[in-house]
Amino acid sequence: MRCKNCGWENPVNNAKCEKCNAPLIGSQGDVQLLEDLSSGNLPLKNTAKTCPECGYPVRNVEKNCPQCGDVFDSEKPDTPVEKEASACDTPQPDLEQTSNVPEQVVKTCETFNLDDTVMPWAQIEKNPTSACSLQFVSRDGLPTKEPSLRFAGNLIQLNRGNTEPDNHTITSKIQAELCFENDKWYIQDKSALKTTYIYAKGKIEIQSGDIIALGNRLFEFKSGH
Repeated sequence: MRCKNCGWENPVNNAKCEKCNAPLIGSQGDVQLLEDLSSGNLPLKNTAKTCPECGYPVRNVEKNCPQCGDVFDSEKPDTPVEKEASACDTPQPDLEQTSNVPEQVVKTCETFNLDDTVMPWAQIEKNPTSACSLQFVSRDGLPTKEPSLRFAGNLIQLNRGNTEPDNHTITSKIQAELCFENDKWYIQDKSALKTTYIYAKGKIEIQSGDIIALGNRLFEFKSGH
């Protein structure tokens, strides 16, 4: 049988070309194989299956399909029926044996010390959030009806927005900071024009470099001689 691909003359019963391995479509071997398969005259040992890709009859000795070239895997099932049968043959684990868990896999609950555990309420107690308020002082000496300003936190930044929005003598940035440290409140001026003052109603601590306003005159305090 002459190969239509390369022209090589092959034996009559060859299904593929000996030189280029191309299928010899229409060869006497192909025709005879199809006829024997349809008539039932071909022994089962010679034709074990058909190609799962194109359905071409394949001899038992073939490793790939002479029609489409599909390579056969002898270890995997070729048909859905064979695949299902192969799955059924897979040994299933014995349910009685599943209870025999290796000893090293079993984990026991480890004991722990509550003293090493950080509780949320413990954090709150260690870092309490302080609160304070600012009450408006009347300019005419009469009782004011304005509500108190309430703040919470260990660091509070005061400005025009959170004190008196219509008062432009208070900066809109940071006028002063209230800081709570060691159970005491501290105030520090942060304004560019240095316009944060404290009325010395009681005895307060002053440090070197502090500015004291007496009437409309400012003085810088220096400790020592």
